Amino acid sequence: MAKRQARCVRRDLTPAEEQRWNRARDEAERDKKEILAKGRQVKAAHNRVKVAVRDALKVLKAERQAQGLSLADVEQRSGIGRAALSRLENETDANPTVVTLTRYAEALGKTLVVSFE
Repeated sequence: MAKRQARCVRRDLTPAEEQRWNRARDEAERDKKEILAKGRQVKAAHNRVKVAVRDALKVLKAERQAQGLSLADVEQRSGIGRAALSRLENETDANPTVVTLTRYAEALGKTLVVSFE
């Protein structure tokens, strides 16, 4: 069976379409600084959250080790698999849910507290 080749179908824009396209491009160019600034704000907020989660996971790992608990012990208490716990503790881009963090904390006799400033 012969492979089908994808074709690129092009057509010229109508004057109205071209006018809308140019207007949108000009508007985006005019708002470019504002768009980039907003993007930097969103990225900075995202990075702050990642750091907070990473710090929380470091605290949980240190507490687990201080209590002399293995990953298997925490698995039994929390229901979170050992492999998942290991990834949470060791991966720099771990992205656990609040429920997962709560289960992990409760398995160590701790309470997860979330605050907003």
